[in-house]
Amino acid sequence: MGKKEKAASAAQMRKIYALARERGMDGDLLHVHIEVLTGKASLKEITVSDGIRIIDSLEGKRREAAGKDGASPRQLRYIYGLMGKVGWITEAGEPDTDRLDRFLQSPKAGFNLGSHKWLTRSAASRLIEALKSMADRNCADADCGFEKGGI
Repeated sequence: MGKKEKAASAAQMRKIYALARERGMDGDLLHVHIEVLTGKASLKEITVSDGIRIIDSLEGKRREAAGKDGASPRQLRYIYGLMGKVGWITEAGEPDTDRLDRFLQSPKAGFNLGSHKWLTRSAASRLIEALKSMADRNCADADCGFEKGGI
């Protein structure tokens, strides 16, 4: 099992509340914002890394997955290819990253990410497996040009 991350610091919580006040957010709106970002319904559940993500979002920063832990370009290319297999493409034939971001934000998907740009290597691997499963289901009764399970 993984290590349990430390709870957000008191300083982080103060900064979150101060930034929310500056933006005119009431407590309910702040809770919704935090739940969308982290998937956690209570501020008591927020970890240090959650606090960083929340503060960055309230400051308007676009956070990309950090350095070596971020999804590799190869993983992203593979994800975009799989998106085509499951039909997540725009009318122009490009990967529909808006749809991907909505999927990553969905509580049912379990990623709790605001954008595909925040994917870590491990999250990208999980996403690849999820998209492969979707592609397999979509192709169960159709010839998609690849063997089932062997994308």
